[in-house]
Amino acid sequence: MRMIDSEQVAGTAEFHPFEGMRLTTKSPGDMACAKFINGKLLIPYSRDGIGKPIGHYYDCKVIEGTLHCRFEHFDSAHAGVLFLSVGPNHTPRGGPWTNQHLTEADRQDCSRWTKSLPRMKPVVWVRILKQAIPVWAEKYFQEGWPKKIDFENALQAQQFTLGFL
Repeated sequence: MRMIDSEQVAGTAEFHPFEGMRLTTKSPGDMACAKFINGKLLIPYSRDGIGKPIGHYYDCKVIEGTLHCRFEHFDSAHAGVLFLSVGPNHTPRGGPWTNQHLTEADRQDCSRWTKSLPRMKPVVWVRILKQAIPVWAEKYFQEGWPKKIDFENALQAQQFTLGFL
């Protein structure tokens, strides 16, 4: 079994089918943007494609042409795993599972993440050609968006608290 970890090998051909802007079929308007930064495949995603990222895919690995990664929403406990295999027309297809629908053994062993694992929600990632990287994705790539969100939430909480003092 050939495994490529995005933290070990940056920009390899194995990751190319998953890079770029993608419209996902998970929910209407969902967008993901995958890019290599400092040896890691980073994939923030947005609910409406124009606002801010609501989460990201991380710990990306490619095993025999299939992308395996974890995901989390920034403002909730919604998290899980995703696998995508390259299908016809070089289009990634697969699906996510939320952590609540997986055993601990399933969460830890990405070789179990296949179509036969129950409760997968099928998804297709359609490439969006000739579109600039959205501002929300650029901010994520440049500033490390999860830290920024934590900072913004802390600042808002502080302002809220000060308003009542």
